[in-house]
Amino acid sequence: MEYIAGSSREQTILFPELVDDYINAENPIRFLDEFVEQLDIYSMGFKYAKIKETGRPPYNPKDHLKLNLYGYLNKIRSSRNLEREAGRNVEVMWLLKKLIPDHKTISNFRKDNTEAIRKVFKEFIQLCKKLDLFSAELIAVDSTKFKASNSRAMVKDKEQLEKSIDRIDESITEYFKKLEENDQKEDAENQSSNSTITKEELKEKISFLKKVKEKLKDAKEEIQKSGEEYVSLTDSDCRLMNNKGKIEPGYNVHTAVDSKYSLIIDYEVSQNASDKDHLSSMAIAAKETLEVDEINACADAGYYDTVDIKNCEDNGITPYVSIPEQGVPKKTNVPEPEYKHDKFTYDEQTDSYQCPEGHRLNYYCTSKNKKGKRNRIYKTKACRGCPSERSFGKAKLCTTSPKGRQILRWENEKSIELLKQRLKAEPEIIKKRKSIVEHPFGTMKGVWGYSHFLLRGVEKVTAEISLMTLAYNIRRVITIIGVAGLLKALNS
Repeated sequence: MEYIAGSSREQTILFPELVDDYINAENPIRFLDEFVEQLDIYSMGFKYAKIKETGRPPYNPKDHLKLNLYGYLNKIRSSRNLEREAGRNVEVMWLLKKLIPDHKTISNFRKDNTEAIRKVFKEFIQLCKKLDLFSAELIAVDSTKFKASNSRAMVKDKEQLEKSIDRIDESITEYFKKLEENDQKEDAENQSSNSTITKEELKEKISFLKKVKEKLKDAKEEIQKSGEEYVSLTDSDCRLMNNKGKIEPGYNVHTAVDSKYSLIIDYEVSQNASDKDHLSSMAIAAKETLEVDEINACADAGYYDTVDIKNCEDNGITPYVSIPEQGVPKKTNVPEPEYKHDKFTYDEQTDSYQCPEGHRLNYYCTSKNKKGKRNRIYKTKACRGCPSERSFGKAKLCTTSPKGRQILRWENEKSIELLKQRLKAEPEIIKKRKSIVEHPFGTMKGVWGYSHFLLRGVEKVTAEISLMTLAYNIRRVITIIGVAGLLKALNS
């Protein structure tokens, strides 16, 4: 028995006459070609969608869009790698008809068409709606951190900037000394033999350091004006975030995912590491995209925000959000679990609370915080005379306040009570959340390796996320109905 052998390199081989013969009917690039060709790139706002009569002709934006979508579908994001693939990859040759754009032009396409690329994502969502791939009943909202194109060392606070400026001043002073030493040397032959650096090189270094110094001074002024704790020198829009235990510059990306096939309906790039205040915005955007009057939305405890939950209800969205446990100060460890807020029972008829020891807390006054949130305060005089030493004695298991225990009730607390009832009656929805929303992030970051951004700035980063999410949705739909099904829907 012998191994399977290949053909001899010296043997003449007849390749197919048509490049099209290399691309089978189920190849995804056939759909990419058809999908992009039917787009109205002019109304979408693509740069160079309308060409001038004079000057050098540009590449068709459709060809650039095809190349970028192909790259993100096949884990090729770098513009240099895409340029390389255009000259050696048969699929890309077929897709671009042998065009080979240079890497700078490829890179500029993403930068110059951020909003237009988002509209392409929306266009594919409309095709998915046509194919009935959305349940339009339950969506899951979640977020993940993507590392920015900015080194941690390039994130500096005011003190670090001042130290960097001082070091640059010292280097400039040192270079000026060397420049003076060179000027004093009259013998050119002696200078060339003893000097390790020329006058021209010294001047270039000094000029470069002065530019860096000006940039650092501008960054210092920016911190003073904005009141921020630090500034990112490479990508000014990114922020320090906790990403799997590492504090690094990044962005927080939110997605709204439909429950039927885990397809992404909408996304949002945030500079805020917290998930609060994003549930309603994501759910409302998904509801409008799906064009339904009502929808259910689930999310983890990171999205729990009372005002945001009420905002969801006001916009026809029924929220299912895990409620985080009440925080307890580490210093006092009070209140104990049996005396936490949820152990106090509210009586709507008497507008009062009953504590675990049986005392009644009546309405006292109403407070208002800086954001305008109004809370009703309930308290009782029975704390000091409480028969249980555990609640207000030396152990202080209920409260450490000498005025006794107070309970705050938000003026729209009914929304939170209804949420608690839903979570108790339908716990399977929260359990289902992970399987819905974590599939896209697992694919993009875990399988494809898209854990960081190549571009800089919120606007350009959003263009990258548009391409990532669009590539994910396309790959997902191909898995569900195949290329033939997509082409049929596209051409019907």
